[in-house]
Amino acid sequence: MAGDEPLLSQGDEADAIAELFNIGMGEPAAALSSMLGEEVRLSVPSFAVSTRLAVARDLAPAIVPPVCAVRGAFAGPFTGEAMLLFPEQGTLALVGRLVPVDPAAEGPGEMEQDALTEIGNIILNGCLASLSNLIGGEIAGAVPGYGTGDPEAVIGAAEDPVLAVRIDMALAAGDAQGHALFLLDIASLDAFREAIRRTLANLGS
Repeated sequence: MAGDEPLLSQGDEADAIAELFNIGMGEPAAALSSMLGEEVRLSVPSFAVSTRLAVARDLAPAIVPPVCAVRGAFAGPFTGEAMLLFPEQGTLALVGRLVPVDPAAEGPGEMEQDALTEIGNIILNGCLASLSNLIGGEIAGAVPGYGTGDPEAVIGAAEDPVLAVRIDMALAAGDAQGHALFLLDIASLDAFREAIRRTLANLGS
């Protein structure tokens, strides 16, 4: 980073980051709502320079382990990892809208895992595609993979800084609540900020 410029500026730049992810999540959430036949509600995006360990610990009170995770790396003008996280019971409630789920099941089986992975692909790569259009630069997401464990196991326990963007998700019925996370590598933060500035300039022109 050059000079004494802060990692993240306040004001217009911060507002633009929140708005970019708000727009980016809107279309895939609408697509998922249509698929499920039920509204998918999103929180206002929150973000901070943090660490994977701190993000996992902050999230722990809001999500009962074991956590079901769909995650995949992305690369482009900036790099990082995108994740969709739901507790096991929330996962069963969510995918139960799409596939038959045994009421006695204690955790997702292979079919439920595949369904959550497909939902993760819609949400995460859909958001990255929208962001690509907004910033005018391609962000390529890897095919997401499924994993499970406690928050530190699925998010990571590294203490290197990342820019963490979090969006809470919930079905209208209230029986499935989860989180979308985008963890941007701090080494590519300058490129991310430059993309934000270009987007602001384009919106203002």
